[in-house]
Amino acid sequence: MYQLFKPLIFCLEPETAHNLAIKFLKFCPRLATILAYPIDYSNLNNKVFDLDFSSPIGLSAGFDKNCEVAKTLIKFGFGFIEVGTTTPLAQIGNEQPRIFRLNQDQAIINRLGFNNLGADVFFENLQSLNQSLGNNSKKIIGVNIGKNKDTINAIDDYKLLIEKFYNHANYITINISSPNTKNLRYLQNEQTLYDFLQAIDNTKQKLKAISKINTPILLKIAPDLDFDQQQSIAKIALQSKISGLIISNTSVARDFNLKSKNADQLGGLSGKPIFEISNQVLKNIYHFTEGKLPIIGVGGISSAQDVYRKIKLGASLVQIYTALIYQGFGMIEKLNQQLSELLIKDGYKNIKQAIGVDNN
Repeated sequence: MYQLFKPLIFCLEPETAHNLAIKFLKFCPRLATILAYPIDYSNLNNKVFDLDFSSPIGLSAGFDKNCEVAKTLIKFGFGFIEVGTTTPLAQIGNEQPRIFRLNQDQAIINRLGFNNLGADVFFENLQSLNQSLGNNSKKIIGVNIGKNKDTINAIDDYKLLIEKFYNHANYITINISSPNTKNLRYLQNEQTLYDFLQAIDNTKQKLKAISKINTPILLKIAPDLDFDQQQSIAKIALQSKISGLIISNTSVARDFNLKSKNADQLGGLSGKPIFEISNQVLKNIYHFTEGKLPIIGVGGISSAQDVYRKIKLGASLVQIYTALIYQGFGMIEKLNQQLSELLIKDGYKNIKQAIGVDNN
């Protein structure tokens, strides 16, 4: 169905198309999922962060920024949905236009700047979502959090959001790697990151003691880190008791022989071109952490072989976004089926057996 309407959709400005997609999924959920018949492939089931994932394939943050359509999205066969990024206060983000398609490269450049309706609206939507999902442990929802543009002391925003969502999310992702919020990536510097994650852990331990709930907290990092930075982050992540890492966010690099007319736009690049650099960071971090920290692999996935590649390099789970713009949500069931077949072909009874096998 998506391929029929894709030429029309691509006539629209990217942000307009995105907003219409959210409205369609929100107000016409049955029509949107009329052809969605996801199958549970037992060899894709895995427990990560003490959560039961029916599939390792999830939706990356950025699509459902305000937690409006996750209930509909999960019906396409995703193993989990990450909603957000949300910030304490509503903000409009950067000036438009701020999303650019790179059709020839199967890529996107965005400089959105954490545009969202704020944590209070997000919280109401998340509560409604949790009530509608009930106690279904296979419906896993992660919450991606970020700082407001004008916040001086970033840790204040992150602590506030962790306190707000700790009892209501299956996991929380700390986003300090978006290139579209000024100075945000400085939080990845060694001493700053160490102090930052210590403060995060202190907040978590207080909440855990009160609630008796152990909500996983993940850190999302950039693909543009050099070798020494990657090694440093791996060491700090192990020391800080962070639950896992998401590798990686969008890239500010442009040395990918991009062919599309929008290739020189400022912002974060996602899609096919960053597949290899995100894989290299994934491979390095898995090696540095000796496989002790679960990793969610993100960046450039457009096929089941791409998913499998990240799994074999050390990812326990993966996330997709940009490929959906070019292939539609129907690709998720196709990825699940083909990934299941790849595991069978290689003699693996379960996906956990394939994690990290190519990381030498």
